[in-house]
Formats: sequence, C-alpha cells, structure tokens
Amino acid sequence: MTRTKLIIVLILLLPLLAIAGEKANFSGQWMMDKAKSSGLPENMEQKMRVKQEGDKLELETDLFIGDDVQTIHDSYTFNGQEADFPARLQSGQQTTGKRIAKWNEDGKGFEVRETATFDTPEGKVTTTMQRKWTIADEGKTIVIELNHTGPNGPISTKRTFNRK
Repeated sequence: MTRTKLIIVLILLLPLLAIAGEKANFSGQWMMDKAKSSGLPENMEQKMRVKQEGDKLELETDLFIGDDVQTIHDSYTFNGQEADFPARLQSGQQTTGKRIAKWNEDGKGFEVRETATFDTPEGKVTTTMQRKWTIADEGKTIVIELNHTGPNGPISTKRTFNRK
C-alpha cells in the first residue's frame, strides 16, 4: 500500500518538477521603452531581434542615434564556460575578449561577464562588462542591466524592452 502511495505522489510531482526546470525563452522582437530605461543618451532608440534555442541565444540589436543606425550582432551560450568573443572600443579598435554566460538560478534570466584587454597608443586598456538579463511580466518584458568599466570610467545602464 505505501509503495502505491509513493508512486502516486511521484506521478503527481513530475509535472511540477518539469515546470520548475524550464528556462526563460527570450526569442522575439523587442523595442526599448525609453521611459523605463536609464543611463543612455537621450536620442538613442534600440530594437532587438532575439533567437534562442535551448542554451544558445543569437541577438541582433539596432541602435538608432539621430539619423544613424548601427546593427550589432552577438551570441551567448549559457554553459558557464569561458569563451572568446570579438570586443571593440568606441574608437573602433578590436581584440578578442573572454566571456562567461550562465543561467540565473531561477532560470528567468542570465548573466554574462566579459573582460578584454586592448593595446592602445597610451598602453594596455582593460575593459569589463557585466550584463544581467531578466524576463518579466509573463514574457512581455526584458530588463537588461549593464555595468561597464573601461577607459572612460564606470558606466551603468538599465534597458527595458517590450515584446512587439
């Protein structure tokens, strides 16, 4: 009799365990909500296209500053392993940086830590970046918090995007 009860309890708990293990899916088209964002230039707009399959996320971000549009491509693999990525200074100088991306414990977001060292005419310059993505409002909103240190000092931004 107790064995039967145990089997019934396990059967009832399995769907809950499956739900608890689900990770957020950031796929879709997203438009920045300037009223809920901070730390960005006044004249900047952003739009993102995100494609996610499992632990791999591919990202295209359109940055609109006045009449200029710049599209940035990026990708993250959420495995907690260090990976190379192309890093760039505002001056346009490029190097290869190191990045670690991993899911948050609750699976509703992820964190990315990056570091890159550039050889400049003034000597070596190291930059660091921490990004924290969180999905909220039943999948209708993404909040991206960014902390950056580099040659121009520390910069922190918060961007809120709404699903289109």
